[in-house]
Amino acid sequence: MGWTAFVKHRRQRSDFASLDNINHPARRLLKFYKARGAPVKLSTAAWSRERVDEALERGPHKSCDDYHEFLGEEFADMIQKGQWVVLPAASVVKDMPGLRISPPDVVPQRDRRPRWIVDYTFSGVNKETLPLAAMDAMQFGHALDRILREILLADPAHGPVQLLKVDISDGFYRINLNIDDIPKLGVAFPTKPGEEKLVAFPLVLPMGWKNSPPIFSTGTETAADLAIQRLAARVPPAPHKLDDAAATVPSPPPDRVELKSILKAPKQKWIRYKHHNHPKVVRWRMKQANRATIGTAVPTARDPRPKSADAPPRGRIH
Repeated sequence: MGWTAFVKHRRQRSDFASLDNINHPARRLLKFYKARGAPVKLSTAAWSRERVDEALERGPHKSCDDYHEFLGEEFADMIQKGQWVVLPAASVVKDMPGLRISPPDVVPQRDRRPRWIVDYTFSGVNKETLPLAAMDAMQFGHALDRILREILLADPAHGPVQLLKVDISDGFYRINLNIDDIPKLGVAFPTKPGEEKLVAFPLVLPMGWKNSPPIFSTGTETAADLAIQRLAARVPPAPHKLDDAAATVPSPPPDRVELKSILKAPKQKWIRYKHHNHPKVVRWRMKQANRATIGTAVPTARDPRPKSADAPPRGRIH
């Protein structure tokens, strides 16, 4: 089995759907990624056999020494998903055309699992990578400033501004690499002393490569643009597998108090009442409308005050 057949056998189908009915400037580029995969073109000549041997001998960064078990679990999961492959260096890898070896690195995370990444900058791959990607698709910088600007300039007639953040699982791993260019992004797989040297190859966009963010953003920004177009045109959404589940969710109980009624301050009224020990003495006091009336309000012929309960009394309050 050759290299091309091996990759097609191991790699799963791309997540790209049919792009024939897409009306977007990025349509042609996305169709190229779907058919051929993302290209990896470098500005320098291929590495010599001696340089490959030096990179293999050096191996991964020292930060990987304490995370062999973690890296083994990560790669086992990615291999099962058809995202990476790991091959022996001595018998298979060294004869691959265009082979380059970069070291992996592990970044500890506070209260979370460690995060591993390939240091393509250390090997010079990022510096030598040609920017054959839509760099303008990346809109990561100044996110807070852009969000506040949209909120500030939003039309109040449309109601409050609503924000949505979507985290796509294995985002970069959903776009394939060009099969012939995969050896250029080889990774020195961490092994223990005395074990056989191994090399890992990404079959999809890897974390740490210079062109992975703009290529991935080309797909996500196109999807966002199409969603905005559909919303503006009031196109009915396509059915979703969770629609039936949402229909079975029970409605809120009818006696649930609305938030508006909780925050609404109760009105206050002035009332007159008789003193319990002196029936002839009439006093005024404030009371909230939702409380029971204390005593009995009694109008008197001698009292010139207005009989409306909402009107404040005149004169002295005892």
